[in-house]
Amino acid sequence: MSSVQPARRRRRRRWLTAALIVLVLLGNLAFNPWCARWRSLALMAGYDQAYERASVSYETGVSAEMPLAGTGLYPRLITFNADEQMSAWLGGDLRFTVDFTFADFEPWRGYSAIYDPDDPLFGAYLGAYYVQGLGREMTATEVTQVAEFDQRLLALPALGLSSRNATFDLLDSSASAIWFDDRQWTAYQASVLTNCPAHTPEGFLLSYLQFGKPPASDQQYPLCVMAAQIDVTYLPAEDLSIGLYVMTTSQDETARLHQEVSLQTQIVQRPVPR
Repeated sequence: MSSVQPARRRRRRRWLTAALIVLVLLGNLAFNPWCARWRSLALMAGYDQAYERASVSYETGVSAEMPLAGTGLYPRLITFNADEQMSAWLGGDLRFTVDFTFADFEPWRGYSAIYDPDDPLFGAYLGAYYVQGLGREMTATEVTQVAEFDQRLLALPALGLSSRNATFDLLDSSASAIWFDDRQWTAYQASVLTNCPAHTPEGFLLSYLQFGKPPASDQQYPLCVMAAQIDVTYLPAEDLSIGLYVMTTSQDETARLHQEVSLQTQIVQRPVPR
């Protein structure tokens, strides 16, 4: 009996030590700014599970597979569904999903470079739009409306700027036909005046779990001229328009991401889940 009790005490100490280490690691993940990237990736993985199961791409079996490695972008696409809002915005009974990513976190920095005016990916977004239910291809006006909806009603409000105060003005645009991934696309290029995300936080926003908490700024959501490109294709069998979009503050940076990501994207069709 005398040898059993010390063994139990040793096991208890080991469990207590392990529990303390786990608590310290979880505390660091939850609160340490240096862990902001890993916290974001962990939380977004769980968040995406719910949204992906209700997304247009999941329910149609059609998805845009975008290569993100080595581009300077956050290494996963995040999914958001807004069927009712897009139906009201464009008019009609529509399904709408947006997949998006943004500037990655610099090592040991507690926020994404999306907040950094000196970074080439300041204010930048890249991803895919899925619009289902129009019964035809999207017009140029509708493509612009979808981009405006995403920026003014989703992206900027998530960062604390209300849609009433958000700007999205099309300065110029052009369209041309291109071919990649063995299909025809319409390439829309545009310059857009909109708000960039730099701001001094005045409280906590859920989006800070995703992007990190921004540093103090001498400007609140400053106006920026963005170079945008959206490549749109239509799949008649699914009545589905897919738009691959890039928006950055530089034409050169938009062209780089268009070349490295959009033009390398594959539209994958899988069996529709039952």
